[in-house]
Amino acid sequence: MDYRIIIGLPAYNEEAVLPQLLDSFHHLRNEIGDSLHILVINDGSSDDTEKILINYNCRYPYIQYISHLQNRGLGEAIKTIFMYALQHYDTEDVLVTLDADNTHNPLIIPKMIEKLKKENLNVVIASRFVQGAKEIGLSLNRKIYSRGATYLLRLFYPISNVRDYSCGYRAYELGYLHKAMKLYNGKLITTSGFECMAEILARFSRIGVAAGEYPLELHYEMKKGKSKMKITKTIVGYINLLRKIKKPLYH
Repeated sequence: MDYRIIIGLPAYNEEAVLPQLLDSFHHLRNEIGDSLHILVINDGSSDDTEKILINYNCRYPYIQYISHLQNRGLGEAIKTIFMYALQHYDTEDVLVTLDADNTHNPLIIPKMIEKLKKENLNVVIASRFVQGAKEIGLSLNRKIYSRGATYLLRLFYPISNVRDYSCGYRAYELGYLHKAMKLYNGKLITTSGFECMAEILARFSRIGVAAGEYPLELHYEMKKGKSKMKITKTIVGYINLLRKIKKPLYH
């Protein structure tokens, strides 16, 4: 393999599931090899998330972590992941982001990257809205919300072959991510909440992007504790995106 894979995990109070998830990545690394690296952003957790990360870093040096002193939100955690990857890895490498709450199965990562590379794509999204996808344990209200948000975002920020704008499980070509960051003067992400994932794709849509999707089995029944997403706040965030995302001046 002539490229490296960086796994970016934003984590906030995930002590109940983080060891299981990191163990899954350890098994995956045994299959993929030394090209797989993990970066966890501990976003101001108040539980034992950081103690777990210290332990795993000592046992497995390929697992790195950065701690925010205070909880800054998903957008800031993803921004930290992006900046770290762009500073420490090369344009041919691949960044994969996914939730740290154990609802996203890491085993589809090789298939997502295979699709990215074979089809010369800039981003591949693990999608809940393509054939073969499943949503297990998700409430009806959350399903309605997700589909409503998707309809709105596809209407204003259409991207060929993309249906799922809010899922954070994605594989990015680092060369394209570097280009996008440069075009937006480092302001690819300006929101701190869960709407940041839609913001990224909305900005991609304004500069041209080759995108694809891979079916996701979302295992929401694996989640421990309450969701950290505030639906009303996130919907307002999506609406605000409609007036703020514009094409860069020098694109």
